[in-house]
Amino acid sequence: MVLRRALLLHALLACDAFQAPVAPKLNAIPLHAKKSISPNLKAKLLQEAESPWRTVRKFIYGAFALSATVGGLTALTQLAAAVSKQPDALPLEQTIQNVVVDFGVVAACAYGAKVDGAADSGLEEDDGAPSTTIDDEAIAANLATLQKLEVTVAGERVANVETLRTAANQAVVVVAGPSSVVDDALRDALIEQKTLAAAEVLVVPVRTSAEDAVEAAMGRRSDSYGFVAPPVDAAKWKAYAAAECAVAAGQGAETAAEDGIVIAVRADGTVARRGLGKPVWKMVAAELSPPKKEEASS
Repeated sequence: MVLRRALLLHALLACDAFQAPVAPKLNAIPLHAKKSISPNLKAKLLQEAESPWRTVRKFIYGAFALSATVGGLTALTQLAAAVSKQPDALPLEQTIQNVVVDFGVVAACAYGAKVDGAADSGLEEDDGAPSTTIDDEAIAANLATLQKLEVTVAGERVANVETLRTAANQAVVVVAGPSSVVDDALRDALIEQKTLAAAEVLVVPVRTSAEDAVEAAMGRRSDSYGFVAPPVDAAKWKAYAAAECAVAAGQGAETAAEDGIVIAVRADGTVARRGLGKPVWKMVAAELSPPKKEEASS
């Protein structure tokens, strides 16, 4: 019994060598969440991913320690009987072995619990605190900045995003990133232009890479599409895109600047989508479409 307990404990301690496989990175993350994961919770989740048997080990440490303690006390009684040479006492050598093994198991369990507890000791201070972070303030500030940025509508009229929403009931989708990403997204949008028109969507292309001099001077053909509202002040729009990429990078999307970002804002001012890469325009239009008359009346 004592030997079996020791072997099981040895196998338990060996579980700490197990490392869970690293999860693959996703090509898009939900950047629109109102609350982000706190650093402490994130660290705990990473610890659980790297060592998923910690909770099980802690339970078994307690069970083994309790069992070994009871066994050790019994072994001490048997040792006292053997030393006093009582007639029914076990051999002295066997009782000594039992005492050593039982209290050795207790010591091993205490050590294992201490090691696991040390890994968690620095992460428990803020467990009860709300998970508000700088990301929340940055997202709100970026949305406020977006409302004041201006675009050109129908090739001549200049208006800011807030005016387009409140006065014209327009939803706005910002596609920001390298020119190749933005132009590719606009080509896809051209195929779905009727869907975008039905959803009353204007697309703002923000190209963050260096412009080709000839193409910039002549104007891009895609910027003349009816659903496209080119930015008026490119520098301000690029600064806004950089701020959004910084938030995305803080949430784990380090390649946001290269992949491009999409910010979709409904006519009521709420953000329908924050994501990376090219948008799926049918899905975006569905999220931005105004409610049908029967739905609104209900």
